[in-house]
This record gives sequence, C-alpha cells and structure tokens, in this order.
Amino acid sequence: MRKKTDTPLPTRLSGEDLTFWWTDSPVQPTTMAMLMLLDRPPDEVRLRLAFERAVAAVPRLAERVVDAPLDLTLPHWQRDPTFDLDYHVRRHGLAGTADLEELFRELAPAYETPFDRSRPLWDARIYDHVGPQEEAALFFKLHHAVADGVGGNAIFAAMTDWERDAASTDDSVPHVSKGPWPDPPWLGAPVIDALRDRVQLDLQRAKTVASTVVDTLQHPGKLQRVAAALRSIVEIASFDSHTPLKRFGRGRRLSGLALPFAEVRHIKKALGGTMIDVILTIMARAIGKWHVAHRLRGVKELMTLVPVNLRKPEEWSEKAHVGNVATGILVPLPIRIADPLKTYREIHKRMEAKKQDPASAASPFLADMLSVLPRQFVTWMAESTFGNVDFIVTNVPGILATRYLAGAEIIAAYPFAPVAKRSPVSVALYGYRDSLFIGLDSDETSMPDVDRFKVMIHDSFAEILSAVEAKPPAPARRASHSRPRRRSAAESG
Repeated sequence: MRKKTDTPLPTRLSGEDLTFWWTDSPVQPTTMAMLMLLDRPPDEVRLRLAFERAVAAVPRLAERVVDAPLDLTLPHWQRDPTFDLDYHVRRHGLAGTADLEELFRELAPAYETPFDRSRPLWDARIYDHVGPQEEAALFFKLHHAVADGVGGNAIFAAMTDWERDAASTDDSVPHVSKGPWPDPPWLGAPVIDALRDRVQLDLQRAKTVASTVVDTLQHPGKLQRVAAALRSIVEIASFDSHTPLKRFGRGRRLSGLALPFAEVRHIKKALGGTMIDVILTIMARAIGKWHVAHRLRGVKELMTLVPVNLRKPEEWSEKAHVGNVATGILVPLPIRIADPLKTYREIHKRMEAKKQDPASAASPFLADMLSVLPRQFVTWMAESTFGNVDFIVTNVPGILATRYLAGAEIIAAYPFAPVAKRSPVSVALYGYRDSLFIGLDSDETSMPDVDRFKVMIHDSFAEILSAVEAKPPAPARRASHSRPRRRSAAESG
C-alpha cells in the first residue's frame, strides 16, 4: 500500500543563496570567514554553550543543502539528522612562533578547503597560546550560501556576550546532541515532495511573471528602466581593464591590518560622502600604487565589485536572519588619478550614479529569475559576468561595542571574502570597537607580495588624511531666510 506524504515543504534556497551554491567550486570557492583574536583562551564549557546558543538562534547552522531527486525542483535546506557540534567546533595548536603571521599562514589552507556538502556549511577553529601574551583566536568559516556578511552578524551576536562574566548557563537553550542516520524514507516520498514543491514553485513564478507584466503595462516608464538595466549589464560584460592579471592560482594567503576608525570617520565627515566612498578611495589608490610598482602603468581603471546590504538597520546585528539580502554594485574604479581628493570626488560621483542604476537594484530579482534556468547555464552566466571583476571591496557594518566569547574579550575581528578569478585580492572590512579591521584574501599566484600591498594601504590612508587636514575650510554661508534643507542620512552620518 502506498504511503501518503503530507509533510510541510522544505525551505528552498533563495535565488541569491542558490547562485553561491551553484557557482561554488575548487576553482571559485564562495567561502567567507572571520578571525577573532581573544585576550585569553575561552572557557571550554562556556564555549560549547555559546555555540549551542548560536545554533538555537540561527537554526541554519544545523541545516545542510539537499538536492531534489532527479533535480525536479530547487535544492532546499534540511536539518542534518547527524548534526555533530564537536565536528564543527575544534581546538587546534600552532607550531613555530605562534604569532599572528604564523596563524594567518596556518589558516590559509583551512580557508581554501571545500566544505563537506553532506553537513552544515561552517567550521570553527579555536587556537590557544597565540602570541607572547598567551592569547587565543577563533577562526569562523562559513559558506556564502548560508549568509552574507551582514547576516553573519546575527551569528556573531548570538554566540557572544556583552560582559565577560555573563551567565554561563541558559535553560532555554536546548542541548545539541549527536544524532544517527534516520531510517530511509519510503522510496516515493522524496519524489512526491519534490513534485509538490515544483508545482508550487511554478505557480509562484507564473504569478510573479504575470504581476510583473501587468505592472509594466500599467506603468510604461518601467520598460525604460528595464532597457537601461540591460544596457548597463551589457556595458559591464564588455568592460576590459586591460590588466595583465590573467593568472589565477588556487593557493590563498590571508593577512590583515587595521585603521583607526575615528580618523576614517573624520575623513568621511570632512568630505561629506559615505563611508564606502572613503574606503574605495583608499583602496583605489593602494591598488593603483601596486600596479605602478609592477610597471602596469597602462591600467587606468579596475572593474570593482562592491556588495551593498539591502537589510534595514535594525536587522544588521541582532536579528537572527541569515541568507543573502544584498546586491552587488559593479563600478569601474579609477586607480591612476594623482590627487587623492580628486580621486575621492570621482569615486563618489560614480558610486552615486551606480546606486541609481536599475541594474544594481535588479540583482536580487534577476537571481530569482535565473533560478528557473538549468544549473550549468546559471553557472556559466555567473562566471562570465564575474570574470570581468578585477577587484573586490566589501564593507560589513560591524558591532562597535566590546563583545566577549566564553569569558574571553574579543580584541580584533578580521573578515575575509572570496576572490574573483581575475582579482589578485579581495578586501573585506569590519568595524569593531575603535578600529576598522581589514582582511586580505589574496591569490598567491597574481599577488605574491601582499605585505607590500598592506603598506600601500597604510600609505594611501595617510595621504588622504593629510589632504583632508590641509584642505582649507569651506567658506561660511551667507545668512538665508529660506527654509533649511533636510539633511540626508549620508550627510548626517
């Protein structure tokens, strides 16, 4: 007798999550990570409770991606029946000098190692006795299909405390125990569930297409925005920086540095733009110096991917909402303008124009639409589009107050983002306490001298700060009886 399946349909991967899942490969891993330096080794019992709390707050940490039988529908999230917290959280030791540079060298092979796709897509490594003060570190590695940088803040917030001596027990947090493989389901159940989900998915897609067509007919001006978006996508696809950085290796080198947050904010306030404008100016000048140092003077612009968060501010750190809720702005970054303030003004102008570009706003919608196409075609499209990316700069809104992990104070937090195939380095930034921490994920084949690039970042920051300090004050405005203009969020920040 055939059994009836009435189980609820599983949660599908969203279009953006699916893009990271399908395009992930040994050649192009889609892994992000954070290295937290701690002032002392975390308490072992409290550390386990911290991760149990994180799994309870962010259930996706206990879920794996499961493909539908015969690819009848999209992959979905499923609770891992064999979830083992001890597999994902492990303590490691360091050989050699056990300093920060040694730790970075130790982490690079772990960072580039693919995830076990039969398990939840994250790992945490605890290192004790780091540095001369016997400090410690936590390296948290996460697949980009699980969350973007801002979504990762939900995990960061869930596993850390506001106080060093916060309560070490919580009866409301369930204990995470190891589970065995379940009995195999009735053979037809997965197929029936996949068919049910496919019918529901096709109905949703048809409804979306119909509402889009009706909305377009009612508002003909939107056709112009669609046409503008397509022109922008074609323009991006045809861009060629003429950089000779065609070499692409598999080896990764992780490194980091920090800039004083107060002085970066001072630059932002003095120039009147946004934080990402300041960051892109620093990075454009640094990568420009690196090109000159390698006698690549013919390169004037680099196609730069700048991920932009689409969440509301209240969701940035405290809400346990993961997944990818972002878009990517692709902007040709000028790297050879001599004057730092002119560089800033040009970058600000280009970023403002890109924010109004329909192609930037359409990114999540396009990702959902592409999910109807065969996996191989989506992968090819993504690789073709991002094959033009020469440089990646991502700024993740951080948590600016001091946090503690299992009784240990977090004293630094270095983020890391994936490298595109033609990019020598990916630059990720995270504001924590009074510093802007910068994590560099470099390709050892195309950028073997990343330490030199770090010096260039410091030099570029100092140049812009000096230019701002030397800038004459703006002339005082004449008194006016007109109503004052309301300031924008960028101006107020």
